[in-house]
Amino acid sequence: MRAYVDLGKFWRKGLSINAAYEELLMKGMKVDRRTLSSAKDGTLARSEYLTLVRLRDWARELSGNDQLSIDDILVIKNDQLEEENN
Repeated sequence: MRAYVDLGKFWRKGLSINAAYEELLMKGMKVDRRTLSSAKDGTLARSEYLTLVRLRDWARELSGNDQLSIDDILVIKNDQLEEENN
């Protein structure tokens, strides 16, 4: 099983990685640019728990949904099912 953070569906059109980094930094939420890039692309597979919470909080702001959960930003893939489908 693999799990990824995917913020692509919440990402504002035209928002650069650097602008997102600066926006979060101004809010006191430091998240590395590489982490943001991977989260935007849906390929973030490893991170600290605190970063995951920060990304969830930011996704809440982007979406306007204060009930958004960490599960909403995760994509979980079952390797066994993928192998059976290939």
